[in-house]
Amino acid sequence: MSTHWMIIANPISGRGRAERVGERVVGLLHRRGVGADLMVSKASGDCERLTRKVLARGARQVAACGGDGTVHEVINGLAHSDAVLGIVPCGRGNDLARALALPKDVNGIVNTLVHGAVRAMDLGKIDDRFFATVASLGFDTAVAQRVRERALRWGGTMAYGLAILQTLVGYRASRVRLTGDFGVFEGRILLTATANAPFYGSGVKIVPHASISDGVLNVCAVTDMPRWRVLRLLSRAYSGAHIGHPAVHIAQTKTLQIASDDPMWVFADGEPVCETPTKIEIAPSALKVKRRTDAQA
Repeated sequence: MSTHWMIIANPISGRGRAERVGERVVGLLHRRGVGADLMVSKASGDCERLTRKVLARGARQVAACGGDGTVHEVINGLAHSDAVLGIVPCGRGNDLARALALPKDVNGIVNTLVHGAVRAMDLGKIDDRFFATVASLGFDTAVAQRVRERALRWGGTMAYGLAILQTLVGYRASRVRLTGDFGVFEGRILLTATANAPFYGSGVKIVPHASISDGVLNVCAVTDMPRWRVLRLLSRAYSGAHIGHPAVHIAQTKTLQIASDDPMWVFADGEPVCETPTKIEIAPSALKVKRRTDAQA
């Protein structure tokens, strides 16, 4: 039986669902005899601050209730600690939950929190910030920026699909230089995604074989192409079928140096982290996470 859970909810996630879902999770945990408390963030960065606060008070199980942005903040409070991350996915993307094959229903989520197995997972790191899924720059970052800045009526895949169409108009690719264990790649790119997990952008399978426990980062660089081909390629990326296209280059590395002719924003877990130039590296087994007992390690 699990010990006490601190549930940290982002009330903005899931168009306002997260707080309600967090309350349900706490109630169901109490019915199972598991202690739980709900804390609600009030501003950007609050989830990380609350995580550090409850850790200092002795909490050893902290659940992020929201989307990948909420998870991003919580893991930056938990990384390299002996505390365990739980995930209550109710945001727009939920890509780490998808990579972990977590249940979507509240009862299944609670069952995982109570009876799930604790497993170590890798994190990516940019400067002093950790990320769980994918760090990206280029077209996909412009899409993520649009999703963040606009109060879209729809969530999930529809929100990203609409943002892709809007961003495609007038987008211009930039020239970048990528240096890693694979050597040097230089050219005008549509996007570069550095993956610790397979998914980003609400289910885009950008690197199908990426693993959160293999100790390496998987880099997907897509060279520039005519705009009429971009939509077809991106639609194939939801199933991972874009791999093998001549414009798609996949490599593995433990570190990645990124430079560009002009400063470019790097997003990680859908959140803005820094501008280029920058360095991304793997942080092996930097986090403990609760998973379903039947999930692969």
